[in-house]
Amino acid sequence: MRLAIADPPYLGRADRWYGEGRGGGRTRTDGLWARNGRKPDYHPDAAVWDDPAEHQALIVALESDYDGWVLAGAADSLPVLLAAAPPAAQLAVWSKPNAMPGGARILNRWEPVLVRVPDARRRRESGPRVTDTLHAATRQQGFLGAKPPEWTRWVAAMLGYDPAVDELHDLFAGSGAVLQAITAYRLPAESACAFCRSPITQPSSGRRRRTCGAACRQRRARRAAVFELSSATP
Repeated sequence: MRLAIADPPYLGRADRWYGEGRGGGRTRTDGLWARNGRKPDYHPDAAVWDDPAEHQALIVALESDYDGWVLAGAADSLPVLLAAAPPAAQLAVWSKPNAMPGGARILNRWEPVLVRVPDARRRRESGPRVTDTLHAATRQQGFLGAKPPEWTRWVAAMLGYDPAVDELHDLFAGSGAVLQAITAYRLPAESACAFCRSPITQPSSGRRRRTCGAACRQRRARRAAVFELSSATP
């Protein structure tokens, strides 16, 4: 399948962070604003991404060109993104414990992620289960907006990405962190639930899971108890 990760300059921040705006990386010299080399990635046309229509057009293109996709955005741009999202798109949430401080009294520490899971990978039995929330800190690597590797692994898992059969395109290279995480991505270890046979993801260390959750664990225990009772009856 053709899959895509889109992490464009965020609406309302594009020119400020990556273009000619007065964001980080600008200094005032002789009464004029000039770049001082601290902007993470400079693009003279970055301001186009401060137009809501550009983000909505991107969603239309993603839905047309890919079997599945994810789109990153800022919390205050969510109404714009949802207005163009197809009915099959889902909303996931990235919680950031060390978010960037701003001028508002209420600190924003989450970002929305729109997820369009491929139709063939929506059902429970189609692959390992994954939650629609991620709690992961941003990395202090000098590139504004760079995603931590946990973020990339999370969105890849939501898409059901399989490196053996899928193409996963990073549409906005930026710091290169997403592409690096994609290259190193491995499918989560999984096995089948001992009761319902649904796929379950195994932890990377420690005790292996036998069931997919508490309900199946209790049902399996009851079935085992009934079996022991029937075996003990003469």
